[in-house]
Amino acid sequence: MITPALEISRTTTHKAILTSIENNNFSSNLTEMLHQLDERLITWADYIIFPSLFSDVNYLFQAIKTLNPSVQLVMDIDRNYFAMPDSIPLSRKLTQERLKQLEHNLGLVDLVTVANETFQKFLQRFIDDRLPNANTLVQYQPSLVSRFGYEEMPPLSKNTTEKLRIGLIKTSEEDLLSLKEVVFEMRKTFGDRIEFIYFGKPHSVWEIEKLFEEYKVEIHPTVSFLEYFEKLNSLKLDVVLLPAIEGLFNRHQNHQLFMELSVFGIPVIASMQHPVKKWITDGESGFLASEVLDWLEALETFVNYDKENNFSSNLIKNIWNNNTFTTTAIDKITSLYI
Repeated sequence: MITPALEISRTTTHKAILTSIENNNFSSNLTEMLHQLDERLITWADYIIFPSLFSDVNYLFQAIKTLNPSVQLVMDIDRNYFAMPDSIPLSRKLTQERLKQLEHNLGLVDLVTVANETFQKFLQRFIDDRLPNANTLVQYQPSLVSRFGYEEMPPLSKNTTEKLRIGLIKTSEEDLLSLKEVVFEMRKTFGDRIEFIYFGKPHSVWEIEKLFEEYKVEIHPTVSFLEYFEKLNSLKLDVVLLPAIEGLFNRHQNHQLFMELSVFGIPVIASMQHPVKKWITDGESGFLASEVLDWLEALETFVNYDKENNFSSNLIKNIWNNNTFTTTAIDKITSLYI
């Protein structure tokens, strides 16, 4: 929601103010993080956009509506919290009480935005069934790349070693284990010509090391949003694997990670169960795999290819040509906020 706000501020019809960037801290009360949302902003605003809210905000929303009865309250939901697998570390903080509060809060806002069309349909049905008295509308707002996010980035870092650096980013335990047979065959096929890098907070370091037992896996912990792009660049990844098992959570994921990697010229090999398949032209902007042989053949391409070829540059050109904030894309976003 940060780059769309900056992009629509370029228009003559819409202006956006970002109050602050806060950590997603479940132990903090929402009101403690709203120190910059003063009365002047509330009375000025036509819309106030919040992240996913898991605490009681009845009083806060009533106060906002008292100051500005016509303001529209918006909540941006970045993933399907109601279907989050237990193996994702964040799920341990998502108690039933917090999920019930999120459900209740969905009925308090006027608009919910999501970045996946399938998730949009699911969440609208969810609200209509669970909260029959709510007048909440769920809208699809696509994820796009913006110059704002990358204009101060240093030059892209490239792997200069002989080994292929294979990345796994914020991959859940279930998705990771779906690659068990693939990894076994990779050992026999590629030996020490490849190495693995895991970026994100794993549910179990031991499980990762066990799965890749013959490889020394680099594990890099999660970093803050403000350091994320610099960290991703420093990993010097040649390719990233996007495994996914069939399920609501994966079906409702957005394609933000795919776009971030594409901006860095890092190709992906994605499972056919991953929603990113909609944005991949197999063999051109990435690879799709369903069987073990598919994963191995795609990896073979990167193990043997000339690192000076134009695959990465084509990937970068494709993402900037087709997934940016064009006039048409901005018009679609501003139409949500009439």
